[in-house]
Amino acid sequence: MRTILPFAAALALFALLWASFRFSPWGLVWALASASLVWAGVWRWQQGMLFRGPSWAALERLAMKEAWRRGGVVYPKDLAPFLPEAEARELLEGLVQRSLCRREGEGYRF
Repeated sequence: MRTILPFAAALALFALLWASFRFSPWGLVWALASASLVWAGVWRWQQGMLFRGPSWAALERLAMKEAWRRGGVVYPKDLAPFLPEAEARELLEGLVQRSLCRREGEGYRF
């Protein structure tokens, strides 16, 4: 699945460049070279994004969506597929401090 985005970008550029060179043999060489550079660049960018993981804002949105799915209340253990429980508790406490939710026992109501 991770190879689809770099491959799609390279394929699109290859087709665009080769067609713009009117399908000539030397255009094929330029298109292949450019497409391979684009593939390498997109692959490297994608690996960096996957290595860093989701941003804090994305995790907050995830917690809010999970709370919406569960009727407005979320527990730190509900975020276990995405975060360790300690980090989930820290994330939810940060939302409490910003008045985006309130704590009710072990749960957090949005």
